[in-house]
Amino acid sequence: MLLQVLPSQALTSPSVNNSPVRTVHIRGSAAFEIIVRSLAEQYMRSHPSSTVVVSAGGTSRGYLTLLDNTADVAMVSSAPSEDTMNEIIRSGKKLVNVPFRRVAMAPAVHFSNPVSDLSAIQLREIFTGRINNWKAVGGKDVPINVYIGPPGDGITNTWREKVLGDSDTFTPKAVNAELEQRIARVGADPFGITYLATESIKDRALKVLSVDKVMAGADSVLSGRYTLMAPLMFVTREKQSPEVQNFLHFVNNLSAPVSNSVFALPAKSAASTPPAVR
Repeated sequence: MLLQVLPSQALTSPSVNNSPVRTVHIRGSAAFEIIVRSLAEQYMRSHPSSTVVVSAGGTSRGYLTLLDNTADVAMVSSAPSEDTMNEIIRSGKKLVNVPFRRVAMAPAVHFSNPVSDLSAIQLREIFTGRINNWKAVGGKDVPINVYIGPPGDGITNTWREKVLGDSDTFTPKAVNAELEQRIARVGADPFGITYLATESIKDRALKVLSVDKVMAGADSVLSGRYTLMAPLMFVTREKQSPEVQNFLHFVNNLSAPVSNSVFALPAKSAASTPPAVR
């Protein structure tokens, strides 16, 4: 068993640690970065002698930093890709996955785009390239420019899984760019489309589309009507340092909402442990 899942409820309060202070390094998902930075700041305010360093680099990179010991905790927004899982298997290391929250994903376009809604089928056809003109979905007679994240991006992996399915791939004409570059490119391209975690869209000059007439939001997510969701998870090596245990215990026992666009895990997910990935 190389990657086991630990429900957040299973985290127990760590014993008091009188050993020298140790910095906790957290790396991974760019979509998760803002949230984890906020959590780290809260943690350091309540633990003044502790330091938590947060940096992005992508979900796949987050997993790999646990293998080369350059991070203590990975922040991820998808399960490991096939290539990453092969690296984990080759390393022989056991990793522990601690589910944390979930975030909605949504398609986003330039503000001038007249299209406001796409069906799940239209999304699949656009991102595979089978629909390549906005006129086909009620827009202007202009080409569709697709922007996607890099292969190691967790939101990209989850979007592909949820929208394209197992048998399809992104159009080869898609422009591959990191999160901030995609936001900038679509914000400057009247014909562009991408996907983002809604947490990443705040205060951005992009137009968020509804999917099958349902807009991503607290009501639609909590009612189950909006289903394009990505997991936000922490992953550690099997043996956690006391400081890592302290941090994970702290963030999983916060009573206040992390963000109005970050949601608790569904009750059925939080109450049971999914099968381990071998």
